[in-house]
Amino acid sequence: MTLAPAACHAVAADDPPEPVTLEVPNPKAWVGQRLPFFVKVRAPGSFVGATSFSLPQISRAVILQVGTPVVSSEEVGDDSWFVQTHEFALYSQAFGTVEIPAFEVRYANRDGFTGPATDHKQQTSDVSVEIQQPPDYDPNVFLVTADEIDVQETWDPPPGEAKQGDVIHRTITQKANQVSGMVLAPPPTKVPDGIQAYVKSPQVTDNTERGEFSGERRDTVTYQFKGSGTLTLPAIRYVWWNPDDESYGSKTLPEATYQVAAAPQPQLATVQDPSWPPVAWAAFIIGAVAILIATQSHRIAVGFRTIKHRLNPPDRVAARKLIQACRTNDARVAETAWNRWLNTQRETVELSNELRASVLDLHRRLYGQTSRTEPTSGTKAQTVSNWNGETLRRAFEQSLQQHGRRNHAPENCLPPLNPIA
Repeated sequence: MTLAPAACHAVAADDPPEPVTLEVPNPKAWVGQRLPFFVKVRAPGSFVGATSFSLPQISRAVILQVGTPVVSSEEVGDDSWFVQTHEFALYSQAFGTVEIPAFEVRYANRDGFTGPATDHKQQTSDVSVEIQQPPDYDPNVFLVTADEIDVQETWDPPPGEAKQGDVIHRTITQKANQVSGMVLAPPPTKVPDGIQAYVKSPQVTDNTERGEFSGERRDTVTYQFKGSGTLTLPAIRYVWWNPDDESYGSKTLPEATYQVAAAPQPQLATVQDPSWPPVAWAAFIIGAVAILIATQSHRIAVGFRTIKHRLNPPDRVAARKLIQACRTNDARVAETAWNRWLNTQRETVELSNELRASVLDLHRRLYGQTSRTEPTSGTKAQTVSNWNGETLRRAFEQSLQQHGRRNHAPENCLPPLNPIA
């Protein structure tokens, strides 16, 4: 927790300050732009433990807590009040008037510097903000608003020659100011025939240093060559809205071409003498079967996996694991299961607002609490262990009931990446 110099405010001695207030310095922002607001918590004695919040769920918007609270003091007559200032950021995809509902704040303090701690529950006031939409804005596309997004990539190995069955790794890193890494766009995984794509969970980092806020997202995509010949991964175009000059910016990662050599096919022995005795025929058949098993074990295993896949498809397996993780409030297992389930859906899959908000809350618990002072492993573990998966479970089960099997698709389908022209 950061200590700031004491701040004195002129407040009448017989007029004690509000215990909890919500302040919005600038109530206007663009779609997808960070809109900061602050919650001040006041107590007549020193704070005990961490202050917690029941952040509201807002349609097509997400609220993230930024950094660590700043502690100051206020003089009220002859009394000194301790003040915690907590910073939050609203990112909204809805435009027009957006209301931040009142939400609960829980904290504890002592009477002065000694004595037992007293628990408190207070409510903030509600507040409305104005969200502007850029020209040609498509409400169905998640838009990132930033002055610029720095996009870099690396390949291992680089484009060139490869063999059928080889795997390559592509790492894409995005950095932007005034944007949380959580709201930067994921990479597309729609690939040409003959290539399979697998996506790892992203590494998200938010930094606050000397009042400057920045976010970073790092994605690693693994491609496996199932076919052979000239295989090309298409270019990727990242698009954002620049609020300073009110124009769209973009960065294109070039296409990558590989010359993939076909894997050699095993040759089975042919029978030359049809007059062999029965014992020789039996020995030949047993040997042929042994050779077939030895040389075609991979294909046999693939066949068994295909049968298993049809009887127990990956989307059902991932859905069961996600629901089970939500019931046990295991945030990390739930996030892994969510990504696996999402990878099985069509790129046009429709997610409810409640489901989007629940997933963003899960990501905030796992990645959204970084600052210039890295939290201890105990604090981070406590944040994750306090996650309640009931809301995500209800939203996910409701989505499954609404869409049924319509959203089932091969594993290489994910939502599109910011396709704004």
